[in-house]
Amino acid sequence: MKILMIRHGVTAANAEGRLQGHADVELSADGVDQAERLHRRFAAEDLRPTHVYSSPLRRTAETARIVSRSWDVPIVHLDDLKETDVGAFTGLTIAEAAVKFPEMTRAFLEHDDWDAVDNAEGYRQRNDRARRVVDRVIADHADGDVVVLFAHGGILQCIVAALLGTERVWSVAVANTAVFEFEIDLERWRQNTDRQNNRRWRILRFNDAEHLR
Repeated sequence: MKILMIRHGVTAANAEGRLQGHADVELSADGVDQAERLHRRFAAEDLRPTHVYSSPLRRTAETARIVSRSWDVPIVHLDDLKETDVGAFTGLTIAEAAVKFPEMTRAFLEHDDWDAVDNAEGYRQRNDRARRVVDRVIADHADGDVVVLFAHGGILQCIVAALLGTERVWSVAVANTAVFEFEIDLERWRQNTDRQNNRRWRILRFNDAEHLR
């Protein structure tokens, strides 16, 4: 089975350094162009997914619609693919948050802990969400399937960590419309065998945004 994970195209808030979280913002003109470029790239590669999932937030749902418009596959929207909820910081830059919530921002920056931010999603919550995504993909699909997930930079880091089986979530500067592609032997995954045989589990693309160059 192949699993492809894709971040949404850029938004005006991205360009301004604003924390979007669950804010339902649309793609900018540049974001639409990025999605169109990825659509053309996948068409040239003759990529033919069997299943497509997307965050329901507009910036990602629109990216999914543009990229997948040549595929005869419905888009299934999953709340678990939403970006990490940044609570009180939603729509703010860190500089603006420091003015509006000085103590909260100081605590957040000191400990790098979202639990310090009112109504934000903690690390455990988002990691549990990422694990649910991986568990669903493994449970609901078969070898030979090509599964495409459209999501967000923050939650993608957690999904990658869950798929790799690491307890640590590594920081990756995920490019807008970047592609992560994994190939797994689903039967052996379910049997929990051949864990050290790297022919059974392959990383084919990682944060690949070659279509933007």
